[in-house]
Parts: sequence; C-alpha cells; structure tokens
Amino acid sequence: MKFVKLLTAAHVAGVLRHPHEGVLHVSDDDAARLVGDQAAEDVSADFADRDTADLPPEPVSNAEPDAPAADPAPHQSDVEPQAPTETKPKASKASADKE
Repeated sequence: MKFVKLLTAAHVAGVLRHPHEGVLHVSDDDAARLVGDQAAEDVSADFADRDTADLPPEPVSNAEPDAPAADPAPHQSDVEPQAPTETKPKASKASADKE
C-alpha cells in the first residue's frame, strides 16, 4: 500500500477523487498508474512504516454500510389519479383605455 497526493482529479479504485481530499492510501497498482499518468505524486516516504502498518486502504464504496433499503415507489399505473384541488381563474387581457 502506498500514499499518494493527487495533482489533478483522477479515478482511484473506481471513484473520482480530487486533490483537495489530501493524501490517499491506495494499492500499489493504483499508485503506479497514477504516478505513471502524472496525476499524482508518491508521498509514501513521508510516512513511517510502523505508523501506517495497520491502516486499511481507502474504501471504495460511497454507500452507508447499514443504510436501510428504500421501499420501491409504486408504478404510475398503480396509483389513482388525484382530483384537482383548486382551479386558478384564467388571466384576462387588460382592456386599454381608448380615447
């Protein structure tokens, strides 16, 4: 695992990441690709191995881990039409004063 600092927006593990997100902990393959494409610089030397040995790589999923499943919305053909609540009066043309 390596630490990289993005120089421009790039896809990391299938997710679009931006430089303002700071240093990212990525796989060696992603780091090699990003550095080779000149989209990032390797800053792994700035981090001590003993401090980073237990860190997991950046998560790939943007979904909440325990997000409840949403109930599906009914199809339009299964819903009864709504009655109009109130009708607006039609706008009439203003009559101009004739002289």
